[in-house]
Amino acid sequence: MKKFTWLIVLSSILLFAGCTTQPNVETDHQANYDFSALKTFSVVETKQDTKEDILISPFTLSHIHSALDSELGKRYQSAASGAKPDFIVSYHVVVEEKIDPRSYDDLYGFGFYGRGYYRYPSPFFHGPGAGLRVYNQGSLIIDIVDAKTDKPIWRGVSEKRLSRGMAPQQQREVLSKAVTEVISFFPPVQAAPK
Repeated sequence: MKKFTWLIVLSSILLFAGCTTQPNVETDHQANYDFSALKTFSVVETKQDTKEDILISPFTLSHIHSALDSELGKRYQSAASGAKPDFIVSYHVVVEEKIDPRSYDDLYGFGFYGRGYYRYPSPFFHGPGAGLRVYNQGSLIIDIVDAKTDKPIWRGVSEKRLSRGMAPQQQREVLSKAVTEVISFFPPVQAAPK
C-alpha cells in the first residue's frame, strides 16, 4: 500500500511539473566581445509597424520599456539625455498561435497486443469538439547593440504559453518576469582567456 501511495504522490508531482509554464530562455552573443567594458545603456522605443506589433497594446510595450530600464539600471547607468551610451537595447513581442502537440495523442488510444503497444482511433474524441488544441505562444526578444559599431552583441529570447483570456495586467506581470529572466543572462558568462 505504501508503494502505491508513493507512486500516486510521485505521479502527481511529475504531472504538476509538466503543467507549469516556465518560460524557455535562450541567448546568443558575439564571441570574444568585451562585455566588461559596458557601463551605460539606453533602451529605444520599439516600432509598431507590422500587423502583429499593432495588436500589442502600446501600454504593454511601455511597461516592457520601463521593466528593461529598471532591470538594467540595477547594474548599469542609464545614459544621460544627448549622451552616447555604450550599448543600446531594443525589444520585440511576438504572439503566435501554436498547435499543442499533445492534442494528437488525444485523438488516439493505446492498446496491448502480443509483445507491443499499438495505436488505434479513440472512440472518446470523435465528433464536434474533437481535434487540435490551439494556444498562444508569446515571445519576448531583447537585442543589445554596441552603440559605437552599431553591431549586435547579444540576444535573449523568452517564450511562454499565454492564456487566451489573460487580462492586460496579467500579461504585464508575465512580461515583467520574462524581462527579469532574460536580463539575468546578460552579460554572458565568458570563459577566462587561456
